[in-house]
Parts: sequence; structure tokens; C-alpha cells
Amino acid sequence: MTLETKHAPFILLTPLVLTLLLVTIFPTFYALSVSFMDFKLDSAIRTFSGFNNYLRIFVDRRFWNGFQNTLTFTLGAIFFQILIGMIIALFLNRQIFAVGVLKTIILIPMISTPVVISLLWVLLLNPQYGLLNYFFDVLNLQPQNWLGNKGQALGALILIDVWEWTPFAVLVFLAGLQSIPDEVFEAAEIDGARSHQKFLFITLPSIKPFILIVAVFRFMDAFKWFDTFAVVTKGGPGISTENWSLYGYINAFEFFDMGYSAGIGVIMLIVATIFTQTALKRIFADGQEM
Repeated sequence: MTLETKHAPFILLTPLVLTLLLVTIFPTFYALSVSFMDFKLDSAIRTFSGFNNYLRIFVDRRFWNGFQNTLTFTLGAIFFQILIGMIIALFLNRQIFAVGVLKTIILIPMISTPVVISLLWVLLLNPQYGLLNYFFDVLNLQPQNWLGNKGQALGALILIDVWEWTPFAVLVFLAGLQSIPDEVFEAAEIDGARSHQKFLFITLPSIKPFILIVAVFRFMDAFKWFDTFAVVTKGGPGISTENWSLYGYINAFEFFDMGYSAGIGVIMLIVATIFTQTALKRIFADGQEM
């Protein structure tokens, strides 16, 4: 058989399809089936419970606390990553000295292991010997218990995520900025447009699809983020930084309630899918208009 036969595309795609079935589709349907069961890891009994897990979810205050923390973390991280990423991309888009070196340095947080990044920030935010409180002391400011204060711990997690993933936004925005023809800016200068006018009426509309791309990809990642929460705060103080992913993990491997944990995972999947599909439709619509 040669590659010119009509069956060749199906044969070549078979390994990819089987891999997708094994690592995505099968686990998804398995989790969905488990969410309708009374499934405890410390018991051999598996019984069908219908919608009991989902009914329990919607009256669980800890679940809604996790939803609030998840939403606050996700939206806060995305907002600052887009804002700071845009500023850095505009700076790097200019012809400046050693711009290649600067781009390489900026990428370091993004290519580092999340657990290593989390442990690094645990040291930086330590209330006794952390570097951040050292600078506060130098400036005669009151040292802060960043990870032990309910009002600051979630903000500290947002800071860590912004530091780690802003480089992704920078890369995408740089690609968008470099796709804008120079002739457009030259024509605007001839018409007397100032810098802020060129940004508002040329740059921003041109890279709008790129902003949406960053928002979608970062939402999908931040919405289910687990590493930083588990390593840095473990959901504390109390449950003030416990997000959906961590709460689902706790139910599965500390309370051994796999059915309830699977239900939380299914709810997360539904919410993420709705947002992602809506945003992707907007991106494709903007792309067709352009």
C-alpha cells in the first residue's frame, strides 16, 4: 500500500485519534460516569446515586467559596497579564539596544517549572527572611505576612501567576504588533495623529484578536490552575485561597469522595467550555472582518 491510496489519510491519522481517545475522551466520559455514583476510594461499594453529587455541589458553601476564588484569581491574573504584557510588547517592538537579549530574559519565568516557581516565591514572600519584606524594611514600611493574611494571600497568588505567564502575553502581542503594516502608521503621522491616537485607533483594533487569544488560553490555564495553590498556600489561610481544582483534589485524595470530586470536575469543564466557545466565535468573527 502506498500513500496515494484513498485509505492512507485514515491510516496515518489512526495513532493520533487513538491517543486522543486514551488521554482526553475516555477520561472525560469516565469522570462523567463517576460523577453519578457514590464512589469512595476507601470502600469497594460503587452505587448509582443519580444527581445527588450535583445537588450537593450547589448547596456546598465551600464549593462556592472555591468558585469565587477561582474567578477572582483567573480574572485578576488575565487582566494584569494583558495590561503588563501590552506595555512590555510595545516597548520591545521598538528598535532598541539588545532587544533580543531582553526577549530571552523575559521568557525565563514561562519556561520554568511551575512548582519551582512556586517554591521560589514562597521564599521571596516569607514574612521573616523574604526578599520582599527586606525591601519593605529598607523603605521603612511595615513587613507583611503575605501568605498568612486572608486579604493578601490570593493577591500574592495572582502576583506569582502574572510574573510567570506575562511572557506568553508579550510573545503573542509582539506577533500582533509586527503584523501591522508600517504604512498605516506613516499615513496616520501624515494626518497629524499623536502617539495615543495611533494606539487607540490603529494598534488596539488591529491586535484585538491577539488579546482575545491571550484571554482564552490564559483562562483555560488559570481556571484549572493547581500547582501554585497546592505548593504556596494549600488553600489557606483557612479556605481563603482554595480554588475549584484544589477543592476537587481534597475531596478525591483526602476525603476519598471520587464521585463528588468528579462532579466538581464536570462543572469546571462545562464552565470552561462555555467561555472558550464564546471567545473562539468572537475571535473567528473578528478574523473574518479583518
